[in-house]
Amino acid sequence: MTKNTSDDMPEKEVNRAAKILMQIVNNRSCTSFNLDEWSEESRAMNSLETIHPCSEEIRDCFRREEALTYTQPDKAFSYTAVDGKKSVVAPLKRRGGKLFKRICHYDILKRNRPPFFTLHCLVRDAAARLPGGVGTRDNVCVLARDSQFIVEDISDSQLSKAVKGGLDRLHYEDDSCVKYERGMHRWTYLHGDRKVEDFEDDST
Repeated sequence: MTKNTSDDMPEKEVNRAAKILMQIVNNRSCTSFNLDEWSEESRAMNSLETIHPCSEEIRDCFRREEALTYTQPDKAFSYTAVDGKKSVVAPLKRRGGKLFKRICHYDILKRNRPPFFTLHCLVRDAAARLPGGVGTRDNVCVLARDSQFIVEDISDSQLSKAVKGGLDRLHYEDDSCVKYERGMHRWTYLHGDRKVEDFEDDST
């Protein structure tokens, strides 16, 4: 069995993007809070700080990783979240030996996006990059706009509606990667602490 990791991708490019992001994350240009103080205690608080649009440099680093992810969508991938930590996303599912193509939202996604890149991918990748793995739907929307495959001039209301639907569908999947905490009014990304090896059988 072939080991299901991102090692087959251009490793130098992945490491370079992650290293750049680690170096600039202390500038806090993407979030309005002190990342060093993002403790377990603060995660339990009912209020979450606002995530602001990422700097161009951080966005470019993410887009480099995003492009590499979808060169091999049937393999797990480790993103660099906006707090500098690694966060794993599962490979896309297969049905009958072929990648399962989910419902596309052509109104918010570019026509020249990679095959099989859908709203599911957009929302999942944004949730995976949440600092500390937690955030509101608005936080997910902010990070979703970093994608190179999203239509730039869509309205906030269009994006919010699409992200809401995407999060809801992800929430009810088997081995869901997100969970909604009603009392906290926030979403938690559940796969962040996993390793790419944990998904080596999930793409079949």
